[in-house]
Amino acid sequence: MKYDGIKKIVLYILASTGAVLFLLAIYRIFVNNNPIYGVNILQIIGANIVITIGLNLTEKIESRYAILEILIDIGFMIAVIVSFGVLFEWYNKVPIWFTVIMVIVIYISFYLLDVIRVRKDIEEINELLKKNKEKKTDTAS
Repeated sequence: MKYDGIKKIVLYILASTGAVLFLLAIYRIFVNNNPIYGVNILQIIGANIVITIGLNLTEKIESRYAILEILIDIGFMIAVIVSFGVLFEWYNKVPIWFTVIMVIVIYISFYLLDVIRVRKDIEEINELLKKNKEKKTDTAS
């Protein structure tokens, strides 16, 4: 995931926080009907800030194998979430397996959104190149 400015970083943090809260609500509805008290929104935002900074740093690690980069990202995210969960005692309310699944689901969702956005950008660039090429051939004639 690329972060090209403070606006995109803040947007990513808020979007990932929203995704976490949504998945926690789903967990509450389907698995545990009791309210999940103690999982503070500020704690989740803090975890997402640490994850965003870390992913920004791990972006500098390049590998020939894309799957290795993805596994490093997911492993880092899981380590941060497990650490925050232990620090803030989230696992009294939500099981650790659910947080690991939540990390993977959110990462894959954001990764797919990134791929879709890149494809759209490529299509737009190709269309602009095509128009530019047509314009040059029209002026050359």
